[in-house]
Amino acid sequence: MNFALKPLALAMLVATTQVAGVAYAQAPKAPAALAATKAPIPTKSPDDWIIYDDTTYTPVVDAVSRHLDAARKAFDAKDSKKAATEMRAVADELKLRAARAAKEDRALVKADKALLAADTKFARDTQNTIKRMSASALKVSSAAAAIESGKIKTKADLDKAIDKAARADMERRWLVTDVTTWYPVSEEPQRHFADAVAAYAKKEYKAAATDIRKATSYLRLEAGRATGEAKQELDSSVAQLGTLAASVEKGAVKDAQSMVKAFAKANHALALEYRSEAAESWARKEFDKAGYELKAAAHGLESAAGWAGGEVKAGASAAVADTRALGDKLASGATWTRDEVAKGFEALGNSINALGQKIGSTKKASPFAPGA
Repeated sequence: MNFALKPLALAMLVATTQVAGVAYAQAPKAPAALAATKAPIPTKSPDDWIIYDDTTYTPVVDAVSRHLDAARKAFDAKDSKKAATEMRAVADELKLRAARAAKEDRALVKADKALLAADTKFARDTQNTIKRMSASALKVSSAAAAIESGKIKTKADLDKAIDKAARADMERRWLVTDVTTWYPVSEEPQRHFADAVAAYAKKEYKAAATDIRKATSYLRLEAGRATGEAKQELDSSVAQLGTLAASVEKGAVKDAQSMVKAFAKANHALALEYRSEAAESWARKEFDKAGYELKAAAHGLESAAGWAGGEVKAGASAAVADTRALGDKLASGATWTRDEVAKGFEALGNSINALGQKIGSTKKASPFAPGA
């Protein structure tokens, strides 16, 4: 795939990349025209950022990250008591997440043992996440006690107490997070990619690197709940973006084309992951969640195709529009048919695969089984 873009074209790109026949619905007894719909979840930017080691960013988007952010700010202000209190709140929240995941797992067993037996990936990942979040909660509790006793004196000491392994485990909470947490920030990676290109064009290399690192934080979170080829693609993009950010900050990137290629690959990885999650939500009959995941997949596909440009962008446009329309139906509780859903998943998968081939990715969307 030739990603070569003239400066004017690149500037314009940045500016524009911001059972068959049986009807189903969240409220099936209502006539189609009068079916009750749910208010859509809006997209938005995170409240703030937590920064580790000057280069690792984590968005403040939920109770865990808000308490952790408050703890670090209190620590900076030399308020050890408040910092310790907030850290204990982080630990409590992680325990609550683990307990909620366990409760949902038990409910799934009770509701549909056959589905759970078939969905071994979901069960395995949930149990693994419960264990790891519980272990991280213990580390955070220990850090709180160390802050209060004066054993932790610097932010470097604090970050060491909550080491990289624990931070990685904490990010796995994304596996059991609610749609109202992850969906609002699902469009943020592309916004930061566009801002990075704009900053690079003005030779503001540190700002460009920061935007790349912020975008990368979302890919890390998604990788925490991904499996299979989608996880491989996300992990690969996280590593590639980390290297790219370091090079951009040093001014070692000679033109924006390597950035464009990396951003297309990252958005393709996100599209793969969101489609995979949508298929799993569908299998568990979580139709509204599947709808939001389809909408996020459409955004990832559109963003990746936008970086590739030309025929690739034009070729993906129909799948993007149709996937968004289907996602809106599922998310809002409007009427849909099983045949419509099956065709929508297939068309989205084909478009993701076609784009992947154009940008050099070997990872493909999994076949979709609509079920009985």
